[in-house]
Amino acid sequence: MNPTLQKLRELAQESVLIAQDSELKERHVYSSCAQLAAPLIRAFKDVENEYVRISVLRQIWPDDYDRRDDRVSGLLMSMPGPERAPYGLKLAMPHGFLSFEATLRKDGSPVFTCIRETDGQRPLSMDFPDSEHWLEYFYKIVADVVEL
Repeated sequence: MNPTLQKLRELAQESVLIAQDSELKERHVYSSCAQLAAPLIRAFKDVENEYVRISVLRQIWPDDYDRRDDRVSGLLMSMPGPERAPYGLKLAMPHGFLSFEATLRKDGSPVFTCIRETDGQRPLSMDFPDSEHWLEYFYKIVADVVEL
C-alpha cells in the first residue's frame, strides 16, 4: 500500500474514533444531567394529575382554556434531553413559559437553572446554588397554579 493511502486510512480511522468518543461523552453528560434532574421529574410526576386553577388556564389560553387539559400535565410543553433521560421541564405559564434545567459546566460542576420566557421580552435566567433551592422554587411555582 502506498504511503498516501495509508495516511488517508489512518485519518479516517482517527475520525471514527473521535466521533465514537464524542458520542460516549455526550451520553455521559445526558446521564449525569438526568440524575441531577431526577428529583424535579419525580416531583412533577407526583402532581401531574392535579387540577390547575381556572384563572391560570384563562391567562395561559384565553381563547380556548375550556377545551384544554385542566391538569398540571397539560402545562408540560416539553422535556429537554433524550426521552429516557430528560434533564428538565418546560411548562406553559401565564404570558409565556418557565423552563427548569439541570446541566453541567465545563468543569463538571452542576448548574440548576430556571428560565422565564415572557411573550415579547428577553428570557430571564435564574441559577440556583443547589438542587434543594431549585426544587423549592419549582414547588412554589406549582403551588401557585394548582387548585388545592
